[in-house]
Amino acid sequence: MKRRDFVGRVVHTSAIGVGGLLGSAWSAAGDEGAEGGQLGRIYQLQAAFHRAKTTQDIDLMMALWHPDGMLTVEGDANSPYIGFDRLKAFWLNSGSFTHRRFSLVPSFKIQIDLRGNRGFLYFECHDVGDYDLPTRSIAGDTFLGGTVRRMRDRWVFWEMTAGRAFPLSVDQYYFP
Repeated sequence: MKRRDFVGRVVHTSAIGVGGLLGSAWSAAGDEGAEGGQLGRIYQLQAAFHRAKTTQDIDLMMALWHPDGMLTVEGDANSPYIGFDRLKAFWLNSGSFTHRRFSLVPSFKIQIDLRGNRGFLYFECHDVGDYDLPTRSIAGDTFLGGTVRRMRDRWVFWEMTAGRAFPLSVDQYYFP
């Protein structure tokens, strides 16, 4: 394959993944019921999560959660956060929404296990503070893991747990 063809496919695939993420006509490749198409949607879910954090888009963040979803934050006395209002308040007061951060994910550590309309998802977030300045630094290392659920035509976070992903490690997973 020529480099030009490869780059073209990557750009095309990226456009498909980003375009229509929240619309009713998802752009996942393959048959709607096929596992590969559903896996693609889970990858889109975690990508949208990192985009919402980086761009501080609370509407996007909330669109990724089931209205009755739950977030348990390890070490947080106010946890768990259950339901739309509590989840929204949590995110608005989180470091990603109160500070400028660029949220990155080591894609090789993503774990997905789908079983019908439910599944397990794990990923890590490594946030870079002041990302466009010479003073940039790692502002946070966290994980998010737990149950995702298919709600009509899209996947959403359902019962998730968050915590520190420290120390950084290539092969250590922090949940469950």
